[in-house]
Amino acid sequence: MTADEYRAALKRLGLTQAGASRLLGVSDRTGRAYAIDGPTGPAARVIQALEFMTPTQRAKFTTQIAA
Repeated sequence: MTADEYRAALKRLGLTQAGASRLLGVSDRTGRAYAIDGPTGPAARVIQALEFMTPTQRAKFTTQIAA
């Protein structure tokens, strides 16, 4: 996933860079690096998986991650 694809995915998901960083369990600095250089493989796969989920599934997933 390129940086452009990452930023576009965040926009589609309604996530800020900071929100995505929290969700992915990375620092804000790393989240900013993802927006410049593109995310690592595991982070990219999580974002891609979120895009395939329904809004209800995403809400459940993010709630479980935050717990």
